[in-house]
Amino acid sequence: MIPLIIAVEIGAVGILNAVLFWFMPRLTRPDLYFAITVAPGFRDDPEAKSILRRYRTELTLLSALALTAVVVGVSRLGAGFVPGAFLVQLAALFIAFYRARQRVLPHAVPPTTIREAELHDRSRIIPGGWVVASGPFILLAACAVYMRIHPEGLSARFTSVYLLSTAGTLAALTVILYGISHWLRSVHAGGPEGARELKFRGTVSVILVVTEYFITLQASRVALAPLRHDLKPGSPGGIVISLLHLFLVLVAVVVLARLGQGGCRVLAANEISSGISAVPVGDRTQDNYWKLGILYFNRDDPAVVVEKRFGLGYTLNLARRATWVILLLLLMGPLVPVLAHLSQFLTKIEGR
Repeated sequence: MIPLIIAVEIGAVGILNAVLFWFMPRLTRPDLYFAITVAPGFRDDPEAKSILRRYRTELTLLSALALTAVVVGVSRLGAGFVPGAFLVQLAALFIAFYRARQRVLPHAVPPTTIREAELHDRSRIIPGGWVVASGPFILLAACAVYMRIHPEGLSARFTSVYLLSTAGTLAALTVILYGISHWLRSVHAGGPEGARELKFRGTVSVILVVTEYFITLQASRVALAPLRHDLKPGSPGGIVISLLHLFLVLVAVVVLARLGQGGCRVLAANEISSGISAVPVGDRTQDNYWKLGILYFNRDDPAVVVEKRFGLGYTLNLARRATWVILLLLLMGPLVPVLAHLSQFLTKIEGR
């Protein structure tokens, strides 16, 4: 049976995701509504409010159904259903979003044709520099050395596979961190809007660095669990790690929500009194480049990293080769252990 602390952790993250999606339409840029470019001020119109109410009703119902499916799946299949639990919830959240997006489509307007470009580098430094960014890899290597010195109770195959998969995930996050600093297309190149974007960019970069360190901590805990009983999920040490995970996720969500996507909710006093712009800017891209409202594919855009239209943070331009390198590195996390177990299983069959 799945440990209680893991079940609580999954449930808490699931509830947090549902709450975040509840408020998300008001956290995106004002002229983007459910990933559709709309006229400035549209989301305060009666029609937009009606769409929002229906979206939230469907979101509540679908989230309840997803939670029921997760509880049944975990109770019958145990810990093996944990990855499926997240997929079930993501499917429910996406259905609610996509149905609302379809209702907004008739109100779509073209974004401004004006483009802005940065003429000089602005804050192109990874938080803490490369010394801080390389820290997770150093800690992971130290864990590998420790496990090499103390091999008792450990599987060399398990150690190599698990550390390799973790290194792939860290490499992908590091490339994304670099991309946010160098491959990101800004919506506003200057002025107060540009300053807010820089603040948002820096905040996301800090969250990514913290995430890398936490992943390393989690990986070390799992890898060293056979040697140290205080690191197992139900132990005090495991409970502390799980609570730390929930705390970090909550802090990241609250901080980003206060800023709004691209820092759009941080307004100076003179901007509040100046009213809403009459020209929709959105993210300066056409709606047709956003597949299903969440996947960005634009061969004419050299940017690898772009702002999400519905969500907080950034996504990748699927038309760029660097994006597929990042995705392959991210897939190393779940795929390397699966392939290793499959290889071991096939070897056992052949040996019979």
